[in-house]
Amino acid sequence: MSLLKTNEIQNYNGSSLTLTASTVSTSAQLNTGGNISVTGSLNVSDDSTTRTNLGLGSMATQNANDVAITGGTINTVQPATGQSLTIKDEDGNTAITIGTDNTAAGYLSLNFGSYHGDSGGAGSGTLSGNTLDDYETGSWSPTYDGSTSNPTVTYSTTRSGQYTKIGNMVFCRGDLRTDSFTGGSGDVLIGGLPFTTTNSPSNAGFGFVNIYSGDGASFAGDIPISGQTINGSTQALLQYRTSANVGWSSLQMADLTNGTSKNFIKFVIYYQV
Repeated sequence: MSLLKTNEIQNYNGSSLTLTASTVSTSAQLNTGGNISVTGSLNVSDDSTTRTNLGLGSMATQNANDVAITGGTINTVQPATGQSLTIKDEDGNTAITIGTDNTAAGYLSLNFGSYHGDSGGAGSGTLSGNTLDDYETGSWSPTYDGSTSNPTVTYSTTRSGQYTKIGNMVFCRGDLRTDSFTGGSGDVLIGGLPFTTTNSPSNAGFGFVNIYSGDGASFAGDIPISGQTINGSTQALLQYRTSANVGWSSLQMADLTNGTSKNFIKFVIYYQV
């Protein structure tokens, strides 16, 4: 069978063009106003040029707002190097943002919108924020501190603390026991809070404290004691109130037992950073 040699093949009146030879090769452009039917495989050596000729471009730039995923499974979505990943709602509002470094502040943020199932999102208050940009949980080691001078303390093995941070609020608890306790002066403080408290508003944290001093006489567990955080610090001031004193007074280092007797304290504190 002879070969048909031509620089251009153009169909007639929009009808279909069917090529049934085992190999069709052309170095020029193939134009048709109808359909091209390929019964075998179509091999193209230059994918980029072919996409351009067919008007496809790339999914990243061609019809970027019209890409729909309706089935299948996606195991990994990863942005280009140095780029953050943003997921938006149908109105273009950012719902989820993932940054470029998971050790950086604000790496992940979730925008919960202004409606959360109630009548207006903010209830009877005024909505001031709806983005969660931090969550973590961990452990910390509380300490006995004095506002004037710190005591010399040997802690027992019962010294532990756990915390959970949600946004700008920290919730922490602790157990603190001493084997020996000498010196120290001024107000009694719990030190070593896992995050520095905010400077505004004032009195940004509060806690509930139960303390037992080794002599069993001073500040037993039935006396109300609170822990009031100190702004711009990692400390909480211990205060007490008795039936004879309707106000709050600061617990003093001199009120705690010195020597080898144990001072034992359990507390829960929450505060703003």
